Amino acid sequence: MGRRRKKDILTGIELGTAYVKVAMGEFLPSEVVSIIGAAQVSSLHKVRKGSVLDAPAVQEQLAQALAVSEKESGVEIEDVFLAVTGGHIGSTTNVGNAPVQSPDRIITEEEVVTAVRNARSCRPPPEQSHINSIDRRFLVDDVREVANPIGQVGSRLQAEVHMIYGDRGAVETARTLVAEVLGYRETARAFSAVADTFALFSEEEQRRGSLVVDIGAGVTEYAVFHGPGCFHSSQIAVGCEHVVNDLAVAFRLPVPRAAGILHNLGDFGSAVTRPDGRKRLVEVETSSGKSRRIPASTIEQVIELRLRELFEVVAADLKKTDAFQRVSNGVVLCGGGARVPGIVRLARQVFQMPVRVGTPYLAGGPREVIANPGFVTAIGLLRFGRKVREIDRESPGLLEQLRIDGHRILNLAKRAFRW
Repeated sequence: MGRRRKKDILTGIELGTAYVKVAMGEFLPSEVVSIIGAAQVSSLHKVRKGSVLDAPAVQEQLAQALAVSEKESGVEIEDVFLAVTGGHIGSTTNVGNAPVQSPDRIITEEEVVTAVRNARSCRPPPEQSHINSIDRRFLVDDVREVANPIGQVGSRLQAEVHMIYGDRGAVETARTLVAEVLGYRETARAFSAVADTFALFSEEEQRRGSLVVDIGAGVTEYAVFHGPGCFHSSQIAVGCEHVVNDLAVAFRLPVPRAAGILHNLGDFGSAVTRPDGRKRLVEVETSSGKSRRIPASTIEQVIELRLRELFEVVAADLKKTDAFQRVSNGVVLCGGGARVPGIVRLARQVFQMPVRVGTPYLAGGPREVIANPGFVTAIGLLRFGRKVREIDRESPGLLEQLRIDGHRILNLAKRAFRW
């Protein structure tokens, strides 16, 4: 077997609240992404809600994770893609219009280019940093939604672009940290929920309507892809840390012991309160060092209340933005929180649709990585990065690609993002 070329290897980096994660992979002819190196190093108390608190410490943790991944892969890291996460992330919809110029009022490539360009021309305020811009939908004459506007008849075309942004200081801190460890900047960056979508769904599944909910330690992020691109995305600054804090307060426990209860929940209970819970007693050690027995049902109730509220907030936001009815593939959970026993059943009760824990499609490598929902973002960055490479190879710029490649203008893989 020939030696792997550096340019064939992509690397995804996630600076999460609980862990710094790295995944290195290459794409096989079968379109399978093969994970050849991966690592995670605890970042607890060094990163909070996706924002770096202690840059020198996180640099050291990232260096450790990169070193382990490089050793496993036998290849030096070169092409890097960074996940952007945190409670500072926001999104908005930009709208661009284009009058239909032809006498027969048939929409051409030029109108599509103009409408998309006008929508993308809106930039975030100076204190915000652009992360991704993704096509949302097209409307003809303000009322008729179409997947491909070319060839449609109308007087005006409207393009909507979903823009994701974050606090400039937080985003640039993460980027600078990575650059100082590697000696160069990342190739591109993506909102974590966008990276998740690339890992979990094929392009056809994205077009049909897919919802991913990423439950991390400090933040829960979600995105709905539908039609030509991303219809909606957002985040809630609530994650598993809040569940742990609820347990600590409710039972007057030190936070590490409360975290142990959540971690070992599968030994005695689930995220959905079971009727026989009072008969099942759980022995815990209090802050005074004494042991006491707590009914499992009371622990389940605390966990269920927090997670049910979290899912209800997500569902309410999706309904408010008209994104809920666009989900035809059900809900896919990922992130460390997806491993909480019973969470699928709880999410199913709230969303009233099929729910599953997500694993990357067409992926190979160590089972402890592929089967771990906490690695979905890092693996998704590899597929995301591959699309970025395709754009860079085929066009000097996004708008030029739009002009010369009209027959593929609605292909998410070729032009949905702007860097």
